Amino acid sequence: MESDRLRVSVVVPVHRCIPYVEKCLGSVLHQTRPVDEIVLVDDRGGDDSMAVVTNFLDEAGASYLVVTHPRNLGLGRARNSGLARATGDLVWFLDSDDEAEPHFVEVLERALVEADADFVCCRTTRVDEHDRPLQIDEPPTGESVLSGEDFARALIRGRVKAYACTKLFRREILGDRPWDEDQAYEDIVSVLRLALSAKRVAMVDEPLYRYLYRAGSISTALSERTFDLFKVGRDARAVVRAHGLTQAWLGDMRGFHYREVLTSVAHLAMRARHARADRPGLYDTAMRRVRSEISIADAVPLARTGFRREAIFAVLVKSVPWLYSAILRHR
Repeated sequence: MESDRLRVSVVVPVHRCIPYVEKCLGSVLHQTRPVDEIVLVDDRGGDDSMAVVTNFLDEAGASYLVVTHPRNLGLGRARNSGLARATGDLVWFLDSDDEAEPHFVEVLERALVEADADFVCCRTTRVDEHDRPLQIDEPPTGESVLSGEDFARALIRGRVKAYACTKLFRREILGDRPWDEDQAYEDIVSVLRLALSAKRVAMVDEPLYRYLYRAGSISTALSERTFDLFKVGRDARAVVRAHGLTQAWLGDMRGFHYREVLTSVAHLAMRARHARADRPGLYDTAMRRVRSEISIADAVPLARTGFRREAIFAVLVKSVPWLYSAILRHR
């Protein structure tokens, strides 16, 4: 059987993760289908994270490879550096503050092999810092396999997530440097590109990945990196255009821009203002940019194509942003 011959590498970027990384690596070591190779990338967080990681693995008797960056280079470059050293047929990119269920690799590998897929994706349980489940991030797909284009369109429509860590990839589809570098939110466009180059994507409806949602992370705090989301929107449009899908996906791309870019930036800005945690001028800059890209005329086509929340967002944030902010405060 093919799966008997496949080797699995896991790439773990290490950066300021002391409170979480032992649980993360424990979930690797306790996989029912053991990984064949652990590749650690020291992304120079300026603390003792790397020592904690290596001590933990040494005490467990686990072997591993280490890639050391000369300075902090960011998550995209760290994943790409680890991939360059990985020798497995299948590659898993695991964030050092998250965990996977014990049968993550076993179930995903089986699904990938049975579907003859280029990569496989499971659902995600979002947890808080006390390990309490908050939600499952994705709806069930009801499908065991999608074409790469269908997966890409589901990603654009918000029905699947771009999280790198919920996926197991065949090495050959990744190329040399699949992850966008020198920016935040590097998963979104990178996975869109990979999906559009894939023939088949296997789907696992079990939520086998545990994503830590914590205060102060890129996804929860307003910062200059928040504005990288505008680049994500531009890059996604460029990828869709390069595949000749602009007209066919026109309504979906409008919804994507409002959901992933404008709503995300506005929510981060408003919640920072509610918590009085925004830096001087950053809230104003964020909201000015968001409102400049909203058109009231988009509300009707958004609603017609199934993006009703985005339509409401467009009307309220363009017309009465204070009201939308007040509603968001109590959600």
